[in-house]
Amino acid sequence: MHHIFNERVALTFADHVADVMLSRPVHHNGLDWAMIDGLLAAQQHLPQLAGLRAVVLSGDGDSFCAGLDMASIMSEAERLPTLLAPDDAGINPVQRLALGWREAGVPVVAALHGHVYGGGLQIALGADIRILHPHARLGLLEIDWGIIPDMAISVTGMGLRQDVLQELAISGRKVSGEEAYQLGLGSRLSDVPQEAARETAALIASRSPRAVAAARELFARAPDLAHGERLALEAHLQQQLLAGAEHREAVSARMERRAPRFD
Repeated sequence: MHHIFNERVALTFADHVADVMLSRPVHHNGLDWAMIDGLLAAQQHLPQLAGLRAVVLSGDGDSFCAGLDMASIMSEAERLPTLLAPDDAGINPVQRLALGWREAGVPVVAALHGHVYGGGLQIALGADIRILHPHARLGLLEIDWGIIPDMAISVTGMGLRQDVLQELAISGRKVSGEEAYQLGLGSRLSDVPQEAARETAALIASRSPRAVAAARELFARAPDLAHGERLALEAHLQQQLLAGAEHREAVSARMERRAPRFD
């Protein structure tokens, strides 16, 4: 299954994994209006894919995403106010570019190479897992324009080091993939991040979807809970899994030394 949204974003779906690729390679996948519209459309399409278990997010060509293409954005300056207009959930379109991946309800694995700047980095922070090329270049370059990162980084960056994010936001310093990994901005390094992301997504897709969902819920909700509530949530989620058909299938498959079959 192949969908192209506005010729900027290509979505393919096979073996329970959706592959979302930013496709404006000549401009390092810089965000113009068509790319923004395409990404938002792709996000809305993901939950409609029956049997979806994981998403790979990557960029075509030499880079993941070099951030906002200011020249293109300013060519339709009258659209600018719409970017900051919140919807009923209190989320505006630029924030949704990062947060919208969570609506898919499955793990999102981002493959980061080349330029990962500004909005590009902030979109990647909305993914569950980030695989970095050691020579990628990451930076929050909004300060170059006298503005701040505002694509939900205050939400997506919660589990990351605040001093690191703040330094990048107020200095505009670019860091290599290797340094970014050391600073906790990525999950791991790979010389072939796209390949590694696809392998990771395939591995996740082979697991019990209910168990994957429970683990995501645990790690998403735990930070806001008190000590005792965290332990109770852990036990509650586990209890629900132990009673289920997917757990029984996982155990049977292990015992019978075969691959599990989850419907």
